[in-house]
Amino acid sequence: MKRDIESVLLDMLQDRQQREVILVEGARQVGKSTLVKQVLSQVGGEHVSMDLEKDRKIARLIDKTTDFEDFRALMKDHCGLRAKDSILFIDEAQESPVLARYVKSFKEDWEGVRVILTGSSMHRLFGPDVRIPVGRTRSLCVFPFSFSEFLRCLGEVELADLVRGAPEAIPASRHAYLIERYDRYLHVGGYPEAVKALAAGAAPEPVVDEIMGMLQDDFARKEDYDPTLFEQTIRAVANHVGSPSKYTHIDATKYYARKVLADLCAWHLVLEVHVQPLDPQHADFLPKRYLHDLGVVSRFRSMAVPSISLLNTLDASLRAPLGGLFENAVLLSLHEGASAKKRISTWRQGAASAVEVDFVMDAVELGMKIPIECKAALHVKRRHTESLMAYLRATHQHVGILVSAAPLGLVSSGEGFCILNVPIYLATSQNLAHYAKGCVDAPQKFNSPDN
Repeated sequence: MKRDIESVLLDMLQDRQQREVILVEGARQVGKSTLVKQVLSQVGGEHVSMDLEKDRKIARLIDKTTDFEDFRALMKDHCGLRAKDSILFIDEAQESPVLARYVKSFKEDWEGVRVILTGSSMHRLFGPDVRIPVGRTRSLCVFPFSFSEFLRCLGEVELADLVRGAPEAIPASRHAYLIERYDRYLHVGGYPEAVKALAAGAAPEPVVDEIMGMLQDDFARKEDYDPTLFEQTIRAVANHVGSPSKYTHIDATKYYARKVLADLCAWHLVLEVHVQPLDPQHADFLPKRYLHDLGVVSRFRSMAVPSISLLNTLDASLRAPLGGLFENAVLLSLHEGASAKKRISTWRQGAASAVEVDFVMDAVELGMKIPIECKAALHVKRRHTESLMAYLRATHQHVGILVSAAPLGLVSSGEGFCILNVPIYLATSQNLAHYAKGCVDAPQKFNSPDN
């Protein structure tokens, strides 16, 4: 199935002005290898592919090379790679740390060859004895299926294209249908195999469980501490998703809690969002942590708690974790198609203040910082915009985005500010930037979400 970020990788490969090594990162089972293979089929020309986890013989041969010339000869003699408009794709590249020594030469000394390295734990490629070659790499982080890809996998191609296209209006019946489908997406998540199971009429939950079990086994083999910390930490993040995250949430010493969280971030299983106040002298806030897949959040919450639903969960005590899951979904959308080094921040008015916005998106092409507030609500209320208004007043900016389950529409245009409600199914980074620009150029074209 075509991935929405194929064009990002394709542009990287076809950019003749750039010769950096492309690092495709992301958790296991999110479709990194499939993405690269699909893009290579579009590029054409000669390409050589290898998986160092499956082909241990070639991994051992690479590890025995003494320098870059030796490696280049190996690729030519054993793999048939010619140095003219060709691409070398090495999957699970972290299985051969020797490769890190050659990254500089891949760019500067191998004319005619582009190199793509992929892996779920690429931080292991550049070990403590290898200096990361600044300016020699470009990265792309792959996440599980987005909502549009979820729809496409279920055969709803027209709706998938619609939600990628930043429409200016959505009919009421279609909005209700999309919210219903998004509610299912929040529960299933985006692991390709889980979504394919759903499309085939099977239960997706066992697939998610199996993938996470494989991840735990992999983590236990490669990280040097109690393997039970993997499940404990994933569950702790799931149970406090979207809230300030403490090391005490994990049943381990602070040293090991910090270490396992750092490793899970490096494996792209946990995402951290750090609070940024206006005054950098008062930045000692706990980060908020999220998970890489919505189905994992749903599965790893306390098992005795009923499944939460955007449409059907009405109890206030259960709406709180729904809000965290909702935020997690928006954060994944903001990271889609971006560098593995991209960081999203949040904003708080001050240490003694409860006023904060969930995310601040850096819209470089617009020269704007766009504050984003997430509310898992079916109807918009003015109080939902209070934090956005506080941010806009403090920063002297004019545009804010409220993401909710309510229809697309203008919430507030008072005090010279424009706050637009964007339904969750449209909340991609590209769409949000488009809508923010629309608020600047012609806010009157948006109706009230209550109309």
